[in-house]
Amino acid sequence: MARYTHTVDNKGRVIVPAKLRESLDGVLIVTQGIDEGFLAAYTPEQFDSIKEQILHHSSTGHEIRKLKRDVLGSSTVCEFDGQGRISVPAFLWKQIQVEPGEEICFIDVFDKIEICSQSFFDKNREEETPLADMDLSRYEIRGL
Repeated sequence: MARYTHTVDNKGRVIVPAKLRESLDGVLIVTQGIDEGFLAAYTPEQFDSIKEQILHHSSTGHEIRKLKRDVLGSSTVCEFDGQGRISVPAFLWKQIQVEPGEEICFIDVFDKIEICSQSFFDKNREEETPLADMDLSRYEIRGL
């Protein structure tokens, strides 16, 4: 995982970190994240896979309808401009309480990129339980 910070400009644009751009093909699909305070950014291929999984389920369940509205319905194709910026719509910045001029974090978690405000990230780090205090044994991840 890598974390990068950049500032949102007055038009809602933000520079995608160069290290992330290297592995992307000039476009990200940005949508509401599952966790409060986060947007999620996917490659088109990653997003298509998620979309197909959601659409595979019947719309009779409340949770699926909410997923469709919140994740699929708010998804936006964000193409990189010549300076490596993406333009994220104001309604998505509002979802994570980001205003123009504020710093945001790009967090590369490998299966997606999470985006949050720098202040939200800092506050969560202070309030989160440290990994050393968590029981991670049920995940059977060796070598940590």
